[in-house]
Amino acid sequence: MSETREWPGVVAEVRAQPFPWWTVLITGLLGVAFGIAVLVWPDITIRIMAALAGVWLFVAGAARIIGAFLPSGSIVRNVLSGVIGILVLIAGVICLRNVVTRVALLALLFAITWILTGLTAVLVGVQRQGGERTALIVVGSLSLIAGLIFVFAPGLSLATLVLLTGISSIVVGAGEVALAFVVRRAPA
Repeated sequence: MSETREWPGVVAEVRAQPFPWWTVLITGLLGVAFGIAVLVWPDITIRIMAALAGVWLFVAGAARIIGAFLPSGSIVRNVLSGVIGILVLIAGVICLRNVVTRVALLALLFAITWILTGLTAVLVGVQRQGGERTALIVVGSLSLIAGLIFVFAPGLSLATLVLLTGISSIVVGAGEVALAFVVRRAPA
């Protein structure tokens, strides 16, 4: 009986946030898992890296698209989340379909994903208050930095790309996990 009384509070909490906290949590956890997998097996081939990237991008894109259709946040947030979700989902399908995708394409996909995600988080963060504002801006900035590294250093060797991908995924993913809990605890 008490469970049914708690549901209106949960629904109100989700609607009051700029985006559902659990979509950020899922994306962050997938990013951390992807980064750890890349670092644990540094000798992985480009085929396995492309498949892991494809799965991560596909699921992250799907989570963002679902979040765009939930009744929370502003129309700008929903549109940005949907656009980023579609781009990330398409990138995942490309990686899964053509497993021998070039390293430069993977770097570009990561760069676009992290730059757009970072811009969205910073823009939403500027509009928020308190700890949520700081968390959004910090996570957005980390994501922007990771994306810009991939844009301005396209000649990275495979070993450096694997290392940078693993570390960047863990850092950005951990930041997104922390952000998810900040967003979840924020007052409505």
